[in-house]
This record gives sequence, structure tokens and C-alpha cells, in this order.
Amino acid sequence: MRIIFKIIITATLFIACKTEKKATIQTTNSNPIIALTADAETTPVTSYDDAADDPCVWINPKDVSKSTIIGTNKKEGLEVYNLEGERLYSYKIGRVNNVDIRDGFVLNNVTVSVVTASNRTHNTISILIVKPTGELEEVSARPITSNLNEVYGLGMYKSKETSKIYVFLVGKEGGIEQWELFENNAKIDAKLVRSFALKSQGEGIVADDFYAKIYIGEEETALWKFNAEPDTSIDATEVISTKDKNMHPDFEGVTLYDSGNGKGYIILSSQGNNSYAVIDRVSNKYLHSFSLKDSIIDGTYDTDGIDVTSVNLGAKYPKGIFIAQDGANTQNKDSLHQNFKIVDWRKISKNLTLD
Repeated sequence: MRIIFKIIITATLFIACKTEKKATIQTTNSNPIIALTADAETTPVTSYDDAADDPCVWINPKDVSKSTIIGTNKKEGLEVYNLEGERLYSYKIGRVNNVDIRDGFVLNNVTVSVVTASNRTHNTISILIVKPTGELEEVSARPITSNLNEVYGLGMYKSKETSKIYVFLVGKEGGIEQWELFENNAKIDAKLVRSFALKSQGEGIVADDFYAKIYIGEEETALWKFNAEPDTSIDATEVISTKDKNMHPDFEGVTLYDSGNGKGYIILSSQGNNSYAVIDRVSNKYLHSFSLKDSIIDGTYDTDGIDVTSVNLGAKYPKGIFIAQDGANTQNKDSLHQNFKIVDWRKISKNLTLD
């Protein structure tokens, strides 16, 4: 959600204004915000103004170099890019805000990767699968309509205990729904299994499948950790506050870098100071922050969604990539449609002295 240059139309409708990209805020304490540069960027989304939002990565099981980035164009649908950032496909399925993916769903006796997105046009969960070509195919058994007033954030969780796959929806007013996916006549259906709420608006969400936890960002307050299994308590643990060092509201995208054996990092978009916080996955201790500055490829500003993968994507990205939405994409001082920036994880790990 944009926190600057807002024009209030009604109590619940906002239009975010485009603004010139500014320098990343730096701090003077012992944990400065480290300014890095992007290694690649995607083709701008097809829609103007505030359109790009959230990415996820599909890992091609036959050739990792042909893996794809799936990004939301929240004015019209999903866009699919290769690892060089070139757009391959576009799907006009509605105003989808957030997107996520999980492997290992058995559909019609075939194991597939499932993509879900929060669809604000229909207030539903859009359900698709990834075909071997990287193309997407809609497979919803029926419209999966939310009880929330307006769907917004979305994240997926796969249970180690049962192998069931769930979708978490976060509403504009803070409500949260957990839906279980299941097969229905060679399509994918869903049933609501749990509901709870934040005190105010949230959006960014990521599941830690290894520890059965879910991290949800309450935009102006904190990043919270909940139990992910549907039959567990809804007690929340505060991970980091918008008032903590190097943090500034809104809290937006959240993602997880899996180092293996339960180790890794939670990464959080601190939109108000154009930075990304790195938090230890095990202890939930804040470690460092970094930003993306202008270089041959412009930096990021006002980031919404982020994603990361630790999978070896070939010689160029052997430790994976970090992806961030850029809210003010520019080229030679010209303003372009928004897009997503891509960073070699090795650059982040080296400069932040991560394991």
C-alpha cells in the first residue's frame, strides 16, 4: 500500500501517484542499510501507474535455467517472464493482487505445481497450474469466493504432516482466511478451514513449511508469526515492529530464503524507507537491511511484493535470486510502467555477510 502522495477519494479508495525515484534512506547506526544493485529486470507490465505487485518463481523440474517468474499485474492479471526478464505470457484473469506457488499437488494422477492469486475483481482465489512449457492453465472447480469484504494478500502453505496444500488470504480490513485445496473432478477446489484476524490492514505473507509457521505483515504495525496448521491456536508472536531499527511502515512483501536443514532468512519489504530487512529464520533476530540503488539498471522504490529462491538456477544464479517489485521504474530519467528487479543472491549474501 502506498504511504505517500495519496489522494483520498473515499474512506476506502486510494489512488497512488507516481513520483520521481529518490535516494535510498541510509542509517548511521551499527547496522546501516547496504545499497546494492540489480542484475536484471523484467519487461514492464502492460498496465500503467500502480500495476505490478507480487512475484513468485516456478522451478522447471526438467531444466532449471528455463524456470519462470510469475508476477501480478493488479489491473488485469498475471504475467510470466523468463529468468532474463523477458515476458513470455500474459493472462487477463482479473485484478489479481498477490500470487504464490506450491509444488506437489496431485491432479488427475499427475503431480503439478499450483499457482494461486487473490483476485479482487471477483473477490476469489484464482487457481492455476503450470504446464511443462511454463504456460499457466486455470483449473478452479468453481469460483472460490472469499467471505472477506475485499481480498488482498495471499500466501500458500504445504503441510509436512499431511502434504495438504493451503491458501491463506488476507483482507483489506485485516481478516484472514485459510483454505484447503483438494481435487474435484479433475479440477482443484477449496474449502475454508480457519478464520482469524489482524487488528488492521495486512498484506505480505509467507509460509515456512519446514516449521509449520506463517508470517503476515500488518502494514502499519508489525510482522507477526502464526501457527500454520488449521487445528492449532491463532496466537501471534511479534517478529519485528515498524518502530524498530531500520524499519518504517508500510510493511509489505514477505519471503523466505531456504538455506536447508531449517536454516535461512525471512526477508521483509520495509516500504517506507525503500529497504529490505533480513531476519534469521530460526531465532527471528533482525540481522541487516539492504536496498537497491540506481546503476545500469535503476533501483527500487516503494516496493510492494518480493520473492526469493535458493534453488540453483544455473551458472548465472547458482545460489538463487531475489526479486522485488519496483514502484517507480525509470530509464534515462523517463518513467516507465512498473516492473520487477532481479538480484543474484550471492551479492546479497556477500555484502551482508550471511552464511
